Amino acid sequence: MDYNVVLLKRGRMNTIYFDNAATTMPIASAEEIMARHIRNEWNNPSALYRSAVDAETRMKKEHDMIKSAVRAEKVIITSCGTESNNMVIFSGTKRTGKPMHFISSAYEHACVYECMRELENRGHSVSYINPREDGKIHPEDVAAEVRENTALVSIMHVQNETGAINDIDAIAKAVKRVNRNTLFHSDGVQGFIKVPFDMRRSSVDYYTASAHKVHGLKGTGGVFCSEKAPIRALIYGGGQENGLRSGTENTLGIAVFAAAAEEYLKNREAYAEQIRAVREKMIEGILSIPDTKIISPEDGALHILSVSFIGVRSEVLLHALNARGVEISIGSACSSKKRKNRIHDALGLSPEVSEGTCRISFSHNNTVEEAEAVIAILKEEVEKLRRFRRL
Repeated sequence: MDYNVVLLKRGRMNTIYFDNAATTMPIASAEEIMARHIRNEWNNPSALYRSAVDAETRMKKEHDMIKSAVRAEKVIITSCGTESNNMVIFSGTKRTGKPMHFISSAYEHACVYECMRELENRGHSVSYINPREDGKIHPEDVAAEVRENTALVSIMHVQNETGAINDIDAIAKAVKRVNRNTLFHSDGVQGFIKVPFDMRRSSVDYYTASAHKVHGLKGTGGVFCSEKAPIRALIYGGGQENGLRSGTENTLGIAVFAAAAEEYLKNREAYAEQIRAVREKMIEGILSIPDTKIISPEDGALHILSVSFIGVRSEVLLHALNARGVEISIGSACSSKKRKNRIHDALGLSPEVSEGTCRISFSHNNTVEEAEAVIAILKEEVEKLRRFRRL
């Protein structure tokens, strides 16, 4: 295969993009929605005249579409997954005036982990649960840490570097069997829509998402809540989002978020089939390269593949691939500049395996032809870098 031809077909700077866990290409209709918004739908939904009321009506319908994606009872639109997680962790807990206890996993995204560290700085205590050998957080391990003063448990739905899927409903149920007053939150940024989840049938109190992970725009996120789950504002002002998130609404971001969610839900099975085909081709090719190790579990989320090329530094490989027109990552984009990988430590990876670990992530826009092209480039670059390192 002439993989240069595949690169040229991509059009955007002759690049094959395999970093969809970092962000995704906006839906095709985003341009149309943006143009319509700029021309006719730019009004402030908080005003009282007709065009503003029309904007508010559209926005309410879009809220309904977004929350229906996980069958949530309510949704608060925010600016991103990070704000959403901060809002839940710092406002969705009881203010008793006494030190409280929290539980999280050792491999949470930085926006949850750093919240937990801040809670510790404020005098609270936090238990961090390690994944087992299958890469997952197990309900009984979490339940064993629940105390009388455990205010909140936060366990992510899909691990953002390995794709491991945690059974958040089973974990939430196990927690509440020990302490029915303990609230349960899951960071759903990598799981939202891609991994089916029905909030009404679960014991999860809070679930969070980010639009740009599902082909929406950056700058839009959401907190999904059960009706009885307490939640308080972090931002005060005009009382938007039912008084829980003040500030003029990002009507464009909300419109694209709703359209992206609706499109993904309609095509979820077809998208999964396409991603599975690309993933399986990539795994087959990677395992044909000597001294490689697949980190992701077999039953993980389809769009994330973590793999180690032993004997190669992942940062060097990333730059070598980038020079050839291939974009992958060495982990979460939010943590890519940190040398020590907390996630790898939690997973128990050896220094040798950790050093060579990369994350390749897919969307339905990727093709098997692209996977074949990337495998050919990988074989060349891995062999070259290993040879260079031995000199």
